[in-house]
Amino acid sequence: MNEHDEQAVTEALRIQAVGAGTPTLTLDDVRGRARGIRRRRASLAAAAGAGVVAAAVVPIALLVGGDSSPDTLPPVDTPTVSDTANPLPPVSPSDPPRAGGDRAGAWMFDGEVRPAGGTPFTPDLTGEVSSFVALADGRWVFTNYPEGGDYVVALTDGTGSLLETFEAADSGLAVDDEGAAASWMGTDGRLRVLLPGDDQPTVVPTELDGRLSAPMPLEVLPGCTAQECVVIVEVYDRDGSTQQTVSLDGSVDPLDRLGLLSITDVSPDGALVSGHVSVDEFGQEYCSGVVLFATGEELWRTCESGSFRFSPDGRLVLGLDAYLDGPNHGLQALFDARTGRELARHETVIYDEVWAGADSWLSVEGGSSTSSVVRYTWDGSRLTPQVLDGPVGTDTEIEPGTAFRLGR
Repeated sequence: MNEHDEQAVTEALRIQAVGAGTPTLTLDDVRGRARGIRRRRASLAAAAGAGVVAAAVVPIALLVGGDSSPDTLPPVDTPTVSDTANPLPPVSPSDPPRAGGDRAGAWMFDGEVRPAGGTPFTPDLTGEVSSFVALADGRWVFTNYPEGGDYVVALTDGTGSLLETFEAADSGLAVDDEGAAASWMGTDGRLRVLLPGDDQPTVVPTELDGRLSAPMPLEVLPGCTAQECVVIVEVYDRDGSTQQTVSLDGSVDPLDRLGLLSITDVSPDGALVSGHVSVDEFGQEYCSGVVLFATGEELWRTCESGSFRFSPDGRLVLGLDAYLDGPNHGLQALFDARTGRELARHETVIYDEVWAGADSWLSVEGGSSTSSVVRYTWDGSRLTPQVLDGPVGTDTEIEPGTAFRLGR
């Protein structure tokens, strides 16, 4: 068994330990499943269900929330590809991506990166890309399983030309919300931070102990510079997971004050944190909430949705159904970040999602054998769907949604 397979088995054991149900997966299924979990930063929500059960396709319904329960809006037409699907002005692949609320999002199909507001390009990489992100200086960072090689982090320019590769532990990639800095774990147990404009990452001197699997960087906090930079890291052991902040100088501080079982996101201004607040495995109840980063004061919680992600301006939160039983979700819900009021939701088969602006996000969704990239835009009263790519077919029975891979 090679190193990748050992990591996959370890991940499967962790899924079984913290989730509900018993896995019935092959080793290849586990590896694909583990990569999907890492793309969602391995929160308990992503690891909750270990069985492979495909969700039924449900017609899209758009709802607008009231004080306690949503009121039904008239159903929208099935989204179709149109010439107006991308209203953003085109940019060249060498232009820096739009920062903050102006980010347009990107996806990958058949080895080609397709920025929603730019020109497609093919990165100079072999093998499988598991995640990627656009940096504000025009470069791109990929996590990559190269053909015949070990997992690496690859850095390219805006046209996809390879600049450098770095050995890495297969535990994911974290960035700040401006795309200024990226962070990953090295094979030596030390955190790497790629700072704006640097060709080589800074190596954090402290070795982090991952007893069950490699520690996972979750988020680079805002304001990261060569003088001061803080990364939130999650560490797994047999008793569960703990979160801590790691600074460039090597200092490590626990985040017990947050009272969260796991962290899924930090707001762009660093004021709010989302994550699990309670988990009842036997009752299959997984409750998530939003707390103040400074004190851990809980602002709101819900047991109907989880895997929360803050919008680029921090006003909104995008969530998925709370309990994952299979490789996909069946619900996306939109909330007010401060009050928790549900603003809208839609139901379909969802494989991945990422914010692509202050009021819009990209979603990979589909059925048992096809998938599409859809952008949803929130105008304050309803959602408008626009298909940006697809539908395309896939011969992958376990994860048909992986025909497309979303990047940040």
